[in-house]
Amino acid sequence: MKKLLVLLFYFPLIGFSQDGPFHFNFNNIQREFYLHIPNNLPSNSPIVYVLHGWGGNGGQIMSSTAFNILSDQNNFAVCYPTALIDGDNGNSGLNSWNCSGMSDVNFIHALNDSLQIQYQFDEDRIFATGFSYGGDMSFHLARCQSSNIFDAIAPLAGTIFDYMNICSPSTNISVLVLHGTNDNVINYNGGNFPNYGPYMSAPNIVNEWVSHNSCSLDTSYSLLDVNNDNNITDVTKYQNNNTGDKVWFYKINNGLHAWFDVAPWGNDDFWASEEIWNFFNQVGVNATSLNEQEDLSEKNISRIINTIGKNVQFPSDNLLFHIYDDGSVEKRIIIE
Repeated sequence: MKKLLVLLFYFPLIGFSQDGPFHFNFNNIQREFYLHIPNNLPSNSPIVYVLHGWGGNGGQIMSSTAFNILSDQNNFAVCYPTALIDGDNGNSGLNSWNCSGMSDVNFIHALNDSLQIQYQFDEDRIFATGFSYGGDMSFHLARCQSSNIFDAIAPLAGTIFDYMNICSPSTNISVLVLHGTNDNVINYNGGNFPNYGPYMSAPNIVNEWVSHNSCSLDTSYSLLDVNNDNNITDVTKYQNNNTGDKVWFYKINNGLHAWFDVAPWGNDDFWASEEIWNFFNQVGVNATSLNEQEDLSEKNISRIINTIGKNVQFPSDNLLFHIYDDGSVEKRIIIE
């Protein structure tokens, strides 16, 4: 039996020039951020903060995660702040988040307050995700918040270092952890990072949040092996049935230190950005699943192409792109 997996992408990509960089004065320092607001975004919409890794910046993580596409499809805002050079009191000369103090926690809170005045986001749907050191900073935000600003976090390839223990969680918060078992930067099983010290394993982090949120096992399953590389992603979901708080765990077997992407950007079994938004959307009110197919009744297919861009009249390839007359592209994967 053939199964049809539908992934939606919209091209061309949003022009990044309209999204920043912008600047926000905090503690007499001009802090940089990028911000994408979909056209005609209604008030009381969600906002997602996406935090870059060590040495990166907001513009780079905006480009590599492509959250702007999901933002336009699902009516939420996306903000990509940039860390300061040696913001962690190191001496690398690279942008890095302060995860041992409150300076960047306070910066992101202040930035959110300013954006809230301008756009009136839904205060019950403020989320944070990040990659690598940005994942560490996501954990830091969740553990150091006392006013429950962030409703969920989704760190990818991040961890909790011992030096981050200036805070411990004081409120419940939903958490999605994504980590590759072959991560060669932040080891899946924990370890000791030069100049930064010991850090927790991904399973221990999940267990800590499951305990803190008083969750119990909800379901577990494996994602489809879309690229047939035998590298399976195991998904485990926990939930507190009284409060609705969730803890999800994506264990990417043989996964490396990367933002996981399906084609055309990568060769993985899932698009991390989409899975993260699906998680956030279920945490927020009036949640809808990304697995629900989009209504294509007002669209007409202009052409169908295969992976090398060749027009296809009689679809037989396993991977095809349906191009519609409104400029959207629907990716269809047929799995034998």
